[in-house]
Amino acid sequence: MYTGPLRDEPLAIELHNTIYAADGVAHDGLAEPGWLEALGDRLPAGGGGRGPTRKELTALRDAVRAALHAALEGTPHDPVVLAALNRACARAPQSPMAVWHRGAGPTAGVDHHGASRADVVLGALAADTIALLTGPDRTRLGACHAPGCVLMFLKSHPRREWCSNACGNRARQARHYRRLRG
Repeated sequence: MYTGPLRDEPLAIELHNTIYAADGVAHDGLAEPGWLEALGDRLPAGGGGRGPTRKELTALRDAVRAALHAALEGTPHDPVVLAALNRACARAPQSPMAVWHRGAGPTAGVDHHGASRADVVLGALAADTIALLTGPDRTRLGACHAPGCVLMFLKSHPRREWCSNACGNRARQARHYRRLRG
């Protein structure tokens, strides 16, 4: 079971945050079993066969991390990183589809045009990253300022500095200790 942080952030940030620190030790959440399952129904259904491999997820995470940090720092995006995101997104073409249900009428569905489960998952993660980088939420992207924390989040308030209340408390305690000792 995945024990790393999940904070109901966009999928791109959740993938970024699979590299995290706990008790001063760096962890790779993709090396732990169950990260995809921990996301539950936040990933689209569909696709046949196996899900993405750890190698595929790690390669996409590297591109996501580079793109999110460039957006946060206001630096130009590496064309190689953007190409990796575009390739991952293109793995799962999708289009809306009307599905007829006897007695209930049509409902909307999604056709992934024969994509594998790995393609659907990687495509969804890449598409979420592209939407975050190109949409209005890009200006709300934040990095936690707590000592030792490496997580990102979307700011719910312009002055928010921490990914969680626990990190905020740890930062305030560190600041208090520095005042007492300094």
